[in-house]
Amino acid sequence: MSHRKVGFVLLFVVALLAVLAAPVLAQGTDPGKLVLGGTYTLSSGQHLRGDLGVVGGSATVEEGATVNGDVMVAGGALRIAGRVNGDIAVFGGSVTLERSAYIDGDLVNIGGAVQRNPGSTVTGDVREGGDLEFPMGPGPLFLPGMDRSTIGPEASLQQSPGQWLALALLRMIRTVIVILALAALALVVALLWPKGIERLGTTAMHQPVLVLLIGLLSWVVGLGLFVVLAVTICLIPIALLLGLVLGAAALLSWVVAGWLIGRKLLAMLNLRNATVVVEAAVGTLLLAVIYFLFGIIPCTEFIFGLLIVSLGLGAIVLTRFGTRPYPVVPATAAPLDEFAALPAGDESQPPQLTGG
Repeated sequence: MSHRKVGFVLLFVVALLAVLAAPVLAQGTDPGKLVLGGTYTLSSGQHLRGDLGVVGGSATVEEGATVNGDVMVAGGALRIAGRVNGDIAVFGGSVTLERSAYIDGDLVNIGGAVQRNPGSTVTGDVREGGDLEFPMGPGPLFLPGMDRSTIGPEASLQQSPGQWLALALLRMIRTVIVILALAALALVVALLWPKGIERLGTTAMHQPVLVLLIGLLSWVVGLGLFVVLAVTICLIPIALLLGLVLGAAALLSWVVAGWLIGRKLLAMLNLRNATVVVEAAVGTLLLAVIYFLFGIIPCTEFIFGLLIVSLGLGAIVLTRFGTRPYPVVPATAAPLDEFAALPAGDESQPPQLTGG
């Protein structure tokens, strides 16, 4: 991959980290501390005024140290032996609470890992927000991982308005993270394999009915075979390999469907010189937003997701993982095309042979 492509990918990752860090940066007069991929230690006796954010790095709050603000961990590691006068939110990272840790607030874990040693104190609620699920199956996805009962009228009987709003904001942040992650996936895949994405998308565009049918049948056969292999002991490694293949096909399906949408959208905007990378990234971003909006209506997000993964898997099967076009053009088609390209007056003239 060229230096230009590597730089483009790094730029997108930095933008994604900036989005994750946005809640930490909006702190008013107290600057707080943001750790991006590095290390930070709040030593004993020190006091941090403001929030603490750890994105892809590691931080330590030693015994006797105090954080007067909230703590956010996204893909990083945090060890707390001191005091935190605020809430802790964990997004795909890890937090270790030592015996002397004292958290004067709530602890919310979304797709991360929290280890609490005996003796640590959390005065507020400890909530598991659910894992970061890939959007392709059933479930309430407008606020991913949230039970629909928590957004209905009965929610007021279980939570205060402030608690509900805080939980809803956290779930919406997670939704944004998943959407951006899908767009980043499309960008990277299109950078590394633009011809394959274009070949898969063209097949799905020209043969939509056949591709959908082949995709649905492939999912039925693939999942059925996975279940049969998984119930055995000696064939479990093969089942895991099959699961990885199906998972990769599902992810690739989102990129293919996103490229189709991005190409149509940019063509409507008269941006016909856009590259496959731009089309895939923009289209996948829009597709993910539409999918999450579909989550408002029960069951529709499952049908929508099933259509997406079936469209992609069908194209993958027909093109043998994007290695050849479908339908395959016969070898005899090229001479016919040459005759067809001749002017009308030259049809009676056979081609002249040269050489001995």
